[in-house]
Order: sequence, then structure tokens, then C-alpha cells
Amino acid sequence: MIGILSTIIPKANPNFENKIDLIETWIVELDNETGIPEREIGMDKNGQIIVKMPFNNNYGYWTDNNLLLADFKNHFETSEISQDSFENYWSLFEKTEDFETELTDFKIQSTEADGGHHYLMARVDYNGQKRDLIAYFTNKTDEHKIKELNKVKIRGKIVDDGLEQSLSLFETKLLNG
Repeated sequence: MIGILSTIIPKANPNFENKIDLIETWIVELDNETGIPEREIGMDKNGQIIVKMPFNNNYGYWTDNNLLLADFKNHFETSEISQDSFENYWSLFEKTEDFETELTDFKIQSTEADGGHHYLMARVDYNGQKRDLIAYFTNKTDEHKIKELNKVKIRGKIVDDGLEQSLSLFETKLLNG
């Protein structure tokens, strides 16, 4: 019966329904006068933005209920951020998209942070242009495997901060090896 009803009654957040449970932190914009939620951003345990609502045909999780600012303060740990900070988070979601590529010409770089991390630097075709890409791996196992490979196939979340900046690939996973 539930399956039938969900096909008849549309879901409030069809693009994000499967991501709601993964959200660790919510950033909610509230109307200053009424305290009513207007927009919301959900971040996973790694601080990556995985939902923003209302967006496209998604109504929202908090914007689609009757909670007010006082309710949030009474029931949750809250803190305030500036409107500019909220707008930066809001626009970051649109700058992020899934990206997959295969690289044969890349450099392995390393940091000393957290016992040392390896990341890739390469030149890729992105939206019809040659761009520099920096790929940050999700787990250290992949970081170690890349040292032995001449060709890597990777997938992650790409962020484009403009032509004057390198592309950043976060949550990078090694698909071969």
C-alpha cells in the first residue's frame, strides 16, 4: 500500500529523499520577523553539502513544517551565522557536481598533515577547456594505490571556483586498481 500511495502522492523532496538520513548538520535560514524557515542546507559528516532546499522540485525538510526559531533553540543545539556565510554555502551546492575522468598524465603530491596524504594534480578537459585539477582522496588506501598505477580512473565531487582557480575534486574514489 505504501508503494502505491507514494506513486500517487508525490514526495516532498524527490531528489534528496535518500540523503536526508545522511545529514549531520543543518544550516537553516529563518525570516528575521517571523522566525519561519525559508531555505535550508544539509551537510554530511564530512562537511560536504548534500542537499539544499527549496530547490527545483524539492520543498524542503524544515521549510515544510511548522517549527519557528524558538522551537529550534528549544530542541536543538543552535548557533548563528551571517547572511553572507549562508549565501556562500548556498552557492557552493551549485558549484559542485559529480565528475569522473581517466588520467594518464598526472603528478602525485603529498602533505605532512595527519601523517601525510597523497593527492593528484593533472590537466583535464572540463566544459571544453583545459584546466588544472587537484584530486583529494576519501581514503588512504586509494592514496597508496595511485603510486603503483600509470593510469587512474577517478570519480568525485568537482568544485569550479572560476577559470583563474584550479578545479578541486573532493571525495575522490579510485575506480581502478
